[in-house]
Amino acid sequence: MNITMNKTPLKKSLSIVIPTREGFSAHWLDNLLAIKGDVEFILVHPPTMPHVLIEDNRVKQINAPFRGEIMQRMTGLLNVNSDYTLTINCDEYLTPNIVEIVEQYFAYFPNSWVLRLQRKHYAFGQKELLSQEWQFSPSLINLSYVYGSNSEPEQKQKYHENKDIFLMEIPIAPLQNQLNLTTFWQERKDHHGRHTENFDKKVWLTKLVKPTLEKLSQNMVIWGALKFVPFWCLDRLLGLAIQANFFTKNEEVIGHLLPNPEQIRVEENPPEYRGKARYYVLAEFILLRAFPQYPYIWNLVISNVRRYTFLFIKESFINLSNWVKTLFNQVEVSNN
Repeated sequence: MNITMNKTPLKKSLSIVIPTREGFSAHWLDNLLAIKGDVEFILVHPPTMPHVLIEDNRVKQINAPFRGEIMQRMTGLLNVNSDYTLTINCDEYLTPNIVEIVEQYFAYFPNSWVLRLQRKHYAFGQKELLSQEWQFSPSLINLSYVYGSNSEPEQKQKYHENKDIFLMEIPIAPLQNQLNLTTFWQERKDHHGRHTENFDKKVWLTKLVKPTLEKLSQNMVIWGALKFVPFWCLDRLLGLAIQANFFTKNEEVIGHLLPNPEQIRVEENPPEYRGKARYYVLAEFILLRAFPQYPYIWNLVISNVRRYTFLFIKESFINLSNWVKTLFNQVEVSNN
């Protein structure tokens, strides 16, 4: 797997990495380029997709060696040249003040690893709503209260009365939880809580991201130059891998969730991109290979092997039924 590495002379504050697809919206691009501040945009295109004419020197365009969410994101992330890293999709909109928000947050919480953004979802095509004025002010970070497991009862009551004046603590994933053998026949439960598993739509310290990507890449090797690179699902793979790679102890606070109003707006996929099953467990085998010492990851993989095995059987049965139905219809038509 050879990933292009471009050299950038000046380090930025924030890098925004976006895997693209053919025909992404000009409306989305205009809103992206409205972001202010010390930022670089890394657009990672499929291998044969031509670069788009963009007159903004903050934009870097790269073609990934292969098409696919994992390969395109990894290509972009390895080319990041900034203190902080954020990945979004080419149908997700960010507040123009995102750089100032990030800089203020990490100045106020210098020991944090991650900043989670509030999001709001919109139906496909609601361009007017997606372009409405943003309400979140960076100054709210300094004015907000902090809510966590150690908050006083009075603070907890105030949080439940008005969550929009609180930053919520994000603890590290509880990777040292006990192995739960019931995941062989029922859903796991240790993913519930305030911790996060996913990487996407969050701002991470770049110094944690790059060494973790290198470790994951090493664990994709099957033999010699042969590597297994899943098409989808870097999101949970990388989010948990960072926490496993730098794990200290359960309950350590590694970041915060910002309060409303939202800082990111998510447009639903167009109809042609909906309804495709993704087998996340294929990527999670890489996670297990890299970090087999954590029971939490075993619980995740065991649970998902069971779930996706049943999903595969169900989809195979549906496809077989549809094929038989089509065959009978063809026979009936030919007989008539």
